[in-house]
Amino acid sequence: MDTPAPAPRLLDRDTLVMQQITGFMSNDFDILDGTGEQVAGHVSTTGSGVTRFFAGSRSLDVADADGTPLLHVADPPGIGFDRFELSAPDGTPLAELTSRFSIFSTRVSMTMADGAELELRGDPLGLDFTFEMQGTVAARVGRQWAGLSRGFLGHSRYVLPIEPTVPAPLRLAIIGGCIVLDLIRRKKSRNG
Repeated sequence: MDTPAPAPRLLDRDTLVMQQITGFMSNDFDILDGTGEQVAGHVSTTGSGVTRFFAGSRSLDVADADGTPLLHVADPPGIGFDRFELSAPDGTPLAELTSRFSIFSTRVSMTMADGAELELRGDPLGLDFTFEMQGTVAARVGRQWAGLSRGFLGHSRYVLPIEPTVPAPLRLAIIGGCIVLDLIRRKKSRNG
């Protein structure tokens, strides 16, 4: 009898700290546990250096601490509102995210592959966000001070508490959504 593979450690955590570790042409992060100490996963920028130089980080991979690939985040070129795609390592679609018009805050809609809808809503300063599904908060994300040296280099730090009842596929999409929020923030800072 086959025993199901254990869930990746990254998806077992109810609080994650996403600490940016690189800057200029990449958007890499260490994903730490709730204490900010033990590495639970990594986000690595992929794609050619030429594409990253002209268009920024447009393709990222999320892996568990042992290097097992979990998620691919893509920012396909387009006109109008930003659109992002989340997929499994084998290319199976997980979710699509689209930025929405909002005057004083960031709003992003997330449509899961199964049709479920989430809304990412930010405060006017762009520091705190909620991931809401059918009026219920599934997770929150807050941008925090990363320290003087990291802040000087433009590195971001996000704390991501996820409700304990959120299932693994939705947790993965929420982690992807946090990366998308950082990509949107970086695009806004480049453009204006």
